[in-house]
Amino acid sequence: MVAIFVILTIVAFIMIDSIVQWNEAKKRAPALQSATPEAVPTFAFEAMAPAGVFFDAGHTWVNVDRLGWAQVGMDDVTQRLIGRIDAIELPANGQEVHRGDPLFTIRQGARAATFRSPIDGVVHAVNHDLNRSPQVIREDPYRAGWVCHIRPHHLARDLKQLRIAEEAWTWLEGEWRRIQEFFAARPMATVALGHVLQDGGQLADGVLELMDDETWNQFTREFLEQNRS
Repeated sequence: MVAIFVILTIVAFIMIDSIVQWNEAKKRAPALQSATPEAVPTFAFEAMAPAGVFFDAGHTWVNVDRLGWAQVGMDDVTQRLIGRIDAIELPANGQEVHRGDPLFTIRQGARAATFRSPIDGVVHAVNHDLNRSPQVIREDPYRAGWVCHIRPHHLARDLKQLRIAEEAWTWLEGEWRRIQEFFAARPMATVALGHVLQDGGQLADGVLELMDDETWNQFTREFLEQNRS
């Protein structure tokens, strides 16, 4: 009897602790207060690395045309994590940029995420269609969702710091693991994801929409705002 009583007591404590954590998570995410895990759409990672496209560690991509000019945009992994895009601040035509400089910014309500230039050069053209329909980035990030064209200054040198083909796939897989670890360390993870990441759960589509401002800002600092080799 004593053993059964001890077990029941432990189970009760675990249930109480779970309820407390759940309530705290709900306070940090009002948008999810009426949601259930089944109602939150999820996506499994697929290493999206189109042929001929280079990837930068700041989650931009570069596609070089036959004239040696570079088309730049946001990669598929990041746009799926960010979710809704309300507006985008494009670079100025003729603006000179260096690798690592702020290039464009997406906005979601009062939040902002800035993406860095993957190469040196001068902005030659911008995609004004994104001003009217920023969600095009969500629908077609590698074609219609391009952000700008850059006339490169040191293309050969800069491309050595980017990733393409098998190297891009390997990097994206490693980056995905880092992203999973990032969200798993946040108290909101079990609410927003609907699954426990450590047990192989999947990220919710637009998961950053469900997180608080502190998590949003930390994500942009760790994954977007620096060019890592």
